[in-house]
Amino acid sequence: MFILNKSKIIQTLLKASIIYSIIRIIIQFVFQHDDLYYFLYYYISNDFSWIFSTLILPLVIAISIGQNIKSILLTNLGKLFLPILLVLTIVGCGLNKYYWGYYFKRPSLFAEVKDANEIISITMLEKKYDEEQFKILSNSISSNNYYNISDLYELNFKRAFMVFENLPNRGNLSDYKEIANDKNLKLSPKEISQLQKLVINSSFVKNTMEGKKMVSNGYDIQVIEFVTSKERYSTYVSTTDDSIRHRKPILEFDNRFFLVSIEGGEVSNDHYPFIELLIKDNKIIKKQKYFFDVAGMETTEYSFFAPFLEIVGIFISIVLFGIYKLTIILKKRWLQNRYKY
Repeated sequence: MFILNKSKIIQTLLKASIIYSIIRIIIQFVFQHDDLYYFLYYYISNDFSWIFSTLILPLVIAISIGQNIKSILLTNLGKLFLPILLVLTIVGCGLNKYYWGYYFKRPSLFAEVKDANEIISITMLEKKYDEEQFKILSNSISSNNYYNISDLYELNFKRAFMVFENLPNRGNLSDYKEIANDKNLKLSPKEISQLQKLVINSSFVKNTMEGKKMVSNGYDIQVIEFVTSKERYSTYVSTTDDSIRHRKPILEFDNRFFLVSIEGGEVSNDHYPFIELLIKDNKIIKKQKYFFDVAGMETTEYSFFAPFLEIVGIFISIVLFGIYKLTIILKKRWLQNRYKY
């Protein structure tokens, strides 16, 4: 009984592998309309939408169909295609991780940023190539930088601002442009020094910034100080002179965080790293990274091409299966002719 069930499971998987890839290419074409696939893939607030639509949903449908359809042809094709699919997925995801910094999808922002209910300060810093000290850039932020976000691929420092724009009635999040341009709402020299030690001494940052061809240790850094609360406020609040002077939250809060976003120098031709660190109580509690290109290689990621490569794999399987069947037919005819005479 176990052997029979095991055999059925294997047959289902073989058939499902073909159906899975066909569904994925259909979804890819459907999502190409109005750049929906591109939006879901680079959107910074929810990984699950893309993962469910392009991986989980096709797999569930494929297994369901595979269980209820009887096809010797699909089963035989699956014997050839399933190994190809596994190799494509493992190699493709591995190369994607090596070059872009993630297996499937660019990571979305930390959940704590999405739970923010008040911004305390926004500070831009830089670390030049030949200097160790972080330098504050008081005039580097312009509200024009945050309007008309049209290219999700190049968001980087704007990732958090896009979240804030989607939460216009919570706390003072909609005032992020004014906060960014307020010279009083900046980190103190002591805080910058503490931050500098954390970043410079972080092996995660050091390893990410190591160049493959062109080594550069210059950073552009954005620090957003914010607070979160278990209760999400929907009431708009405006900063007061006292809160600005002391960077004091107006709303009650449970936790205070620093989102540190770091854009490094070129690590290979037109290839740049971007790091996000979440700091609480002078400790890095979360970290993530990805790489981006500024010319030539943008969006050339495995997830975009995987459905097309899988269809190519199906055609290769059909060709190999055809050659196999043709070989058997020719061999039978040869044997028949041999014994005939």
